[in-house]
Amino acid sequence: MTTAPSAAGRAAPGSPWLAPVLRAAPALIVGLTITFVADHSALVGMVMLGTFGLASAAVLAITGVRMGRGEPMRQLHRGLAIIAGIAGLLALAVVATSATAGLGMLVLLVGGYAVLAGGLELVWGIRHRQRSPLARDAIVIGVGTLALAVVLAFVGDPVSAVGFFGAYAVVLGVFLVIAGLSARWSSPAKESPAS
Repeated sequence: MTTAPSAAGRAAPGSPWLAPVLRAAPALIVGLTITFVADHSALVGMVMLGTFGLASAAVLAITGVRMGRGEPMRQLHRGLAIIAGIAGLLALAVVATSATAGLGMLVLLVGGYAVLAGGLELVWGIRHRQRSPLARDAIVIGVGTLALAVVLAFVGDPVSAVGFFGAYAVVLGVFLVIAGLSARWSSPAKESPAS
């Protein structure tokens, strides 16, 4: 009977592997939607950014709350939830208040999100290299998100801007699933010698 509570106690700190997998869902849904929608106008890009931002903020907030106080990813998820939520709200506010959303506003909002979220994730990953098994993944995601901002700075049409955002979302989603499942599969191997 004493082994069951200790196994449950070990499962709680190991649960951060699930956070990246859940975080992948909004990215994959938005990325695949952009891929299969023929209209790549700035308005569609704003709607997709709004959906991605608010859905990501909800997932990040929920997973952040469920993590233990000592889990380093908790602060990262809080920060990313705020950035994604603000970007999503601003994008949907632009859609609601203007009949046509322009390329400039789309690039500004997606680029602003990419700079803030990518910078936060990159800095967090560098600072937590020794403390979190997911720090290396955060560094890769941070660099990739910052690369999105750089690419958008050279985009001259909405079709390319929306397309790059969709491609980013798909790559992010696939990477998060792989990162989460890799952390899940590698955690029992680390625990078994100690047992």
